[in-house]
Amino acid sequence: MLDTTSYRRHAGRFLIVAILATLTALTFRPAPVWAHAYVVQSSPAVSQSLKHSPGIVEVEFDEDVQLMPGGLSVTNVDNQRIDLGDGHVNPTNHREIDIHIPKELANGLYTIHWQVVSADGHLVSGTIPFGIGIDVNALHLGASETGYTPGVWMVIDRILQYAGLSLALGGAVGLRLAEVAFPSLRHRTCKALVAIGWFMLLIGISLDLPLQTAITWNVHGTSAFSARYIERTLNLTVFGYLWIVQMLILLIVPPMIASLLPAKARHRTWWIALPLFLLPIAMGFSGHAIAENNPALPVFAIVIHLYAASIWVGGIAAILALVGQVAKQPVTYDALLRRTISRFSKIALICVAVLGLSGLYSAFLHIPTWYALFHTDYGHTLIVKLALFCLMLIFASAHALRRQAPRGTLRLFMGLELLISVGVFAMTAILTNLPTGDNHPGPVDAVHHVDGFRITLSITPNHVGENQFIVRVQAENGKPDTAIQQVALSFSSKTVNQGAEELRLLPRGPGVYAANGLALSGGGRWNVAVDILTNDFHDVITTFPIHVGQ
Repeated sequence: MLDTTSYRRHAGRFLIVAILATLTALTFRPAPVWAHAYVVQSSPAVSQSLKHSPGIVEVEFDEDVQLMPGGLSVTNVDNQRIDLGDGHVNPTNHREIDIHIPKELANGLYTIHWQVVSADGHLVSGTIPFGIGIDVNALHLGASETGYTPGVWMVIDRILQYAGLSLALGGAVGLRLAEVAFPSLRHRTCKALVAIGWFMLLIGISLDLPLQTAITWNVHGTSAFSARYIERTLNLTVFGYLWIVQMLILLIVPPMIASLLPAKARHRTWWIALPLFLLPIAMGFSGHAIAENNPALPVFAIVIHLYAASIWVGGIAAILALVGQVAKQPVTYDALLRRTISRFSKIALICVAVLGLSGLYSAFLHIPTWYALFHTDYGHTLIVKLALFCLMLIFASAHALRRQAPRGTLRLFMGLELLISVGVFAMTAILTNLPTGDNHPGPVDAVHHVDGFRITLSITPNHVGENQFIVRVQAENGKPDTAIQQVALSFSSKTVNQGAEELRLLPRGPGVYAANGLALSGGGRWNVAVDILTNDFHDVITTFPIHVGQ
């Protein structure tokens, strides 16, 4: 049997090796692709009218995609396929899918149908209309896109994972504080919380595989447990890779650590639970953050967000268990209990600060406008989560400021915090599966003051396809400026490399110039340059950065 020094040395070495192996595996993972891919540009563009067949159709997304079998086709107005059936991912650009069509096509309306999969398993599909020899714009057609909306079982599964992570990590931190403060007590309830957390994680992550398989391959019922589809998910998606990493952390590392420990080792549960602190790193590589152009900081924000939330919520459960256990002890234990709660309150304060900063950063990434916050499902869910978070802070402040309160009052406030945390987990589960606010930033209505002019740019509805563009030119006193020869717009995408497109606006009233056009051919960040030529041949140019919806 190992003595105390020996088991600490062996367990510590094994932990270092396990951490390095996990981080190495995550570092050398395949190139990630994630949920809610959307089209940034296509050729032909949405509702574009061509004189002749382009010979090839190209659709480019905001991230790498996986093309479903038969997932790219082109049909005519009678819904008959006219493509050459060679749909494929561009070998030099994995964000683009291509398919050839005949070089000689009759005049008429045509539709591109696409269906792709993100590596986390979300199926996304859509259509793009275009025409040959006809005015498609007059038909008022637009692109469509249908993504995955989280179902009840997915939300339940995510709640299991978040709650399990909280009980395992936060429970371990609370257990450590309790063992240091009350070494004579056995802390069975705190240890049980850690074990329950591990079991919830095991169930949640295990169920994640068939749920994602059902979404990826669009199958239902027992088909999601089919070995054929499970194998595809594990071999063909980054989700499958990360799922294996998480299961190794759950099922392999803790038992190996336990086997190195003496039966009566001090802090045994703490040492066994320690590898579970690697799980937030693996979880951080799934979700919206990884789809960013520079994902390092967004992923880091998600990881520390998971750590902070888990330690805070799970720690509350552990301290609540400690309060119940100390209630059976002499009153002399109360002073020591209050000091333990005070120590945890300092940890909780740090967690709350990290939660606030990382959550605010993530919100700025995925909510580009106030319109997106108040008019999208993602924004609505985020508001509810924020309200629940604030409610948790109120109850946390109540018991933090009343440290001399009776045990029953402490249990009440902590219990309410835990109850509300379930709602926070539910909102988080929905958020991780909803399209972000980037897809629906809303109309543009921006003002710049340049060279004595007040220039207002309005774009409605501000999405891929046809939009109405209006420029209002006023003097600083607010009166329309009529000494204008022409107004033109120049569009350049910051998301994809393409040449700038220009649009000449026509006068619609004193100081008002407008036009409809298809200049916004893709989603994401764009620059719109307004070029005003005055009657005395003075050029006034200003650039508006905008975010285009899908």
